[in-house]
Amino acid sequence: MRLWNRKRFLALCLAAVLVASILPVRTEVVTAEEQPARMSESEWKKLPTGSAGVLEGRSVLISIFVDDKVSKWTKKAKKEANKKVRSAASYIRRQAKKYGKNVSLVADTEKYKDISYSFRVNNKVSDSIRSQDKLYQKVMKYVRKNIDINGLRSRYNTDSIGFLFHLNKSGTSSTLVHYAEEGTKFFYECATLFSKYGKQAEGASTYAHEILHLFGARDLYERSLADGITASLVRHIEKKFPKEIMYSTYDRKGRMLKYRITNQISRITAYFLGWKDSVPEVKKYALPKLKEKGCFYEWTSI
Repeated sequence: MRLWNRKRFLALCLAAVLVASILPVRTEVVTAEEQPARMSESEWKKLPTGSAGVLEGRSVLISIFVDDKVSKWTKKAKKEANKKVRSAASYIRRQAKKYGKNVSLVADTEKYKDISYSFRVNNKVSDSIRSQDKLYQKVMKYVRKNIDINGLRSRYNTDSIGFLFHLNKSGTSSTLVHYAEEGTKFFYECATLFSKYGKQAEGASTYAHEILHLFGARDLYERSLADGITASLVRHIEKKFPKEIMYSTYDRKGRMLKYRITNQISRITAYFLGWKDSVPEVKKYALPKLKEKGCFYEWTSI
């Protein structure tokens, strides 16, 4: 996968991510009483976390199935993609409970018909940063004209909205997140999910990996100065948390599982998500001290 933002458009070119997962369980929806009062639209769009916000309580993930010049979605393929999303959502909910957090992802497009949309572009979409940037711009124009975001916020009583762009073809999945320095620009956050990686079906763990990015999780498989991830931290994770989902999405046998997730969310990712206030690695490996829960910002600009 790739985690990227436009400020690093020309420099960013990250490695491909892997796969794996947990048996699908229907995502639970928390009651309205457990949700904080929603803020106004103007206040919401000033959040430094971007549209997805913090991974606590209820969040809505809007799926947009993209047909391009060489690929299209069938009913069967959509069902398979939705099954992976459900598996990822269930996995995240269960992992959150281990940290004492109540998380519910409204993501099942078969159950919630108002979070599923179809979109077509006339060009061929690839996983390159340039192509993904163009796709984002086109889809956002469609979103502004056709999707009542405030209506969804009201209906599901949440200030947490993320987007999943589905492509029924092979490619490297990636996530575009909002950085605090961008202010009100590029507020809507999205993950692009390809149905295959190479010749093999993509797995639910990659879906979970990308979804977690929307809420502040960093890639932990390689050094990243912008996000404060050092080479020594990567070596530490490889030794201490080899099953960490932001480090690897393979299972222990190196397999890519289609619907099961056997990886874990370690305390380090829990820290970036805002599920833990601090972890030993903050001091030992100079992890960034977060300004806001689930917030991305350019560590190198501090």
